[in-house]
Amino acid sequence: MNNKYLINDQIHDQKVFVIDENGKNLGVMMTTEAIKLANSKDYDLVLFASAEKTKNLAICKIIKYDKFLYQQQIKLKEAKKKQSVVVSKEVKIKPQIGSNDLQWKANQVNKWLKQGYQIRFKVMTFGRIATKTEYINQIYEDFLKLIIENAKVFSKLKKISPIMYEAIFVKK
Repeated sequence: MNNKYLINDQIHDQKVFVIDENGKNLGVMMTTEAIKLANSKDYDLVLFASAEKTKNLAICKIIKYDKFLYQQQIKLKEAKKKQSVVVSKEVKIKPQIGSNDLQWKANQVNKWLKQGYQIRFKVMTFGRIATKTEYINQIYEDFLKLIIENAKVFSKLKKISPIMYEAIFVKK
């Protein structure tokens, strides 16, 4: 079980601020009184915020601890179901790439986009070509024309290092 919360006799504070099972504030009580009250109703006294965190009094709630843990586990499972993992593929191109090679890479990207991958398009530059942004923008535009029916631009081409430019595409 998850022992993230202190319950009943594990609570060492003298006085605590108590909230009952219906969410009603019962006010400040001695811890022993609050534990007796919880036990009389077949509930547990659970510490939610310690005195160090609140800089005043510890905050406790009278609840069924087992039921509370079960509900937390259900919430965790639901959160895991809702989250999606984005898998990405990367394509690296030099500005001097031939048109057939560019077409082949575009076909690969189209296939990956149909499968639901996110594409990281990188243009690697070396030497003097790194200063000629018109070549880099031209290869980006040519590639974009080849994949535009399947792709949506997630982030435009931007410089990520002195010799590397990157753009991200996702499925339309």
